Amino acid sequence: MIYLDNAATTRVFDRAISAASEVMRERFYNPNATYESGVKARESIEHARRTIADAVGAAADELIFTSCATESNNWIFACGKKYKKGNIVITAGEHASVYEPAMQLKSRGDDVRIAPLTADGNVDENALLSLVDEETSLVSLIHVNNETGVVNDIERLVAAVKARSPRAYVHSDGVQGLLKTGMPLRDLGVDFYSASAHKLGAPKGIGLLYVKHGINISPYLSGGGQERNLRSGTQNTPYIAAFAAAVEEFGKANDRMRISALRAELCEYFVSHGCKIVGNHNNSGYIACVLVPNVKAEILQNVAHDSGVVIGKGAACSGSKRGNRVLSAMGLKQNEIESCIRLSLFADTKRDDALEAAHIIIDAARRLGSKHVG
Repeated sequence: MIYLDNAATTRVFDRAISAASEVMRERFYNPNATYESGVKARESIEHARRTIADAVGAAADELIFTSCATESNNWIFACGKKYKKGNIVITAGEHASVYEPAMQLKSRGDDVRIAPLTADGNVDENALLSLVDEETSLVSLIHVNNETGVVNDIERLVAAVKARSPRAYVHSDGVQGLLKTGMPLRDLGVDFYSASAHKLGAPKGIGLLYVKHGINISPYLSGGGQERNLRSGTQNTPYIAAFAAAVEEFGKANDRMRISALRAELCEYFVSHGCKIVGNHNNSGYIACVLVPNVKAEILQNVAHDSGVVIGKGAACSGSKRGNRVLSAMGLKQNEIESCIRLSLFADTKRDDALEAAHIIIDAARRLGSKHVG
């Protein structure tokens, strides 16, 4: 099976499995216990935190472990507003785990503003800044769009937002951006940054929230005071160890230039066969949104799977919902949206496999009767 749905989740690195397994067998103790074995379990967590922090360009005490980016994002919208009556600005390109919490606040009377996207898929910078004012409390800007792979220039956008509203907090959903853009977190200028480990070769069920030094945020989960009194609950030591191991393995295996070149080669192949690439400008190099004319993406996905190729058709967590909010915000019509598939690459994606998958997809599209695919 050729797997090209890495934006949904990734295969767990063998070393990450081994790291989790070792902790489960040998360091299973509660890391908050005060006896020696518990202290050693705690040391495992802090070693992992330092390893991840070094890799992502942050200080270790700026990283809080969570269960996933969805939790981290919800935490920000529950507790990350600087002052209660201030307005909130998000982009039309946000993942559901940002968009839905924002809409919940809007339904309760909060002033939530949505910046539109350009046809290329980036946030419209002028429109964004027109929504930011002195009363803006929180701005959330997705780093790399999970549907298209389009990269927002977070460093520049944060500086522009802060110039208009120095008191505003800026958050970025970095699920598809962590370690994939080459930008250290400290250089982005954000106050908060969210990520999930299972996009990087670690198990599902562990993530992080970056909280910049000097930023105060209220706890999301109260209780025993773990994670600097900010996220109570016994830490998931095995998966934290796996997260760190995966980050190291990803750093060894990943070659951003190779992956970007492979994506470009795939896109060229699809275009030569009558397809269109959506969001091809400022792309991370890991995601290709391909519009295959007059073929339903869901049917093509199933036919490709039967032929040994796994591809996506938008955000996996929104697979049961009709339409696509992000692609619609980019100006695509409903029939075009229904014909968009998503191919997403990973550090270990092999060129021969990816090209073979592209041939299989085009052959499947022909068999499904597309007159525009040649």
